[in-house]
Amino acid sequence: MRDTLLYIPHKLFGIPLFGFGLLLVGLIVAAAVWIVWTLLRKRVPGEASPASELWSGLPVWLVATAIVTFVLPQIEQVVPNGEPIGLPIRGYGVMVLLGLLAGIGITIVRGKQLGIVADVIIGLGFWMMLGGIAGARMFYVVQKWNDNPHLDLQNRLIDIFKLTEGGLVIYGGVVGGLLAGAIYCRLQRLPITATADLVAPGFLIGLSLGRIGCLLHGCCFGGVCTANLPAIHFPAGSVPYNSQLDSGALLGIELEGTRSPPGVIAKIHPGSLAENAEWKAGQRLDEIDWGASGELPASPTSPPPLRADVIVDGQRTTWQSRQLPAESLPTHPSQIYASINALLLCLLVWQLQPLPQRDGVTFLVAILLYALSRFLLELVRSDEAGQLGTSLTIAQLIAVGSGLVAGIGLLVLWRRPRGRAWNWAA
Repeated sequence: MRDTLLYIPHKLFGIPLFGFGLLLVGLIVAAAVWIVWTLLRKRVPGEASPASELWSGLPVWLVATAIVTFVLPQIEQVVPNGEPIGLPIRGYGVMVLLGLLAGIGITIVRGKQLGIVADVIIGLGFWMMLGGIAGARMFYVVQKWNDNPHLDLQNRLIDIFKLTEGGLVIYGGVVGGLLAGAIYCRLQRLPITATADLVAPGFLIGLSLGRIGCLLHGCCFGGVCTANLPAIHFPAGSVPYNSQLDSGALLGIELEGTRSPPGVIAKIHPGSLAENAEWKAGQRLDEIDWGASGELPASPTSPPPLRADVIVDGQRTTWQSRQLPAESLPTHPSQIYASINALLLCLLVWQLQPLPQRDGVTFLVAILLYALSRFLLELVRSDEAGQLGTSLTIAQLIAVGSGLVAGIGLLVLWRRPRGRAWNWAA
């Protein structure tokens, strides 16, 4: 796990980079150079006029200015006294970006084989990237809405832009990316079902690299691994560590019929903190309250030391960070399993693309296979509880729904005449 790869410093030569700082000055200079170059360069017949090119490029500069001036200062990391220390470059965000580039790259390769120019693929990739990130992040924020009831609407909107800190849900990304891609296809008069077949492997390779980002961040983690299988230990302060602390598993407690307190203790593991506290099966675990201990972290960028207050049968016991385990219990490497799964599906779908005799089949098969594998992968994860009164997670419920839709779609396509928009046999 390596959540933060590096920091872009808050100041350079004593001047802030973000907000009304050096980056904004650099943007203004770059925009001025671009305007002068656009007005003075020679044009060939058929090119857009300077005025048209300036108007088409203006939104890009305005968005970049807004991000540098207002968004980046909000996502800088600050120390406890409120002083910003810089913009963290998260492993999660880097892997998501690499996934997007890899997806666009292999789609360009396949598009070239079909006679589709790279500019069309790049434009499609850009639209789907924006739609996918927006959909994935919005799905995550809505899914976790009740986890932060104290946030007001302004802070929730700011939270949507914190892409480097994890929190992208693949199903929201697929929906957002497909909607944006469909709009682009309409504007460019591209066949939608054929284009869906074209981009399917790109989605999967992007997901494969994105799951490595999940591993670096610590999200989408697996359940406690008690068998002699590959396992990962996460450090104190990580998401899996905090989840195990919250449930009591890190303390050596198993509850009857529930994943988190309050509840009746079913089992105490030998050698655990719970055994040292002389708790017994049958006692009631009333509450586990954990948070920052108030001690100074080892460095400004380290997570704050934790303390845990546990109430059993009305009696409170407190452990400081030095008394708590230094790392989590072994967990199933669900992120690695998911990454390998998506990579294998990418290779399979890549080989499948030329074979069907109808457009849309490859894409629907990819959806169906991913839904099946995702349903199974959820069995080794423990970061989500069952929904709608069932033991199925939200991802499993969506997998069932998307799998059924893909199956019905394949039956519908089977009734349609054969034929494809592009010559895949070539």
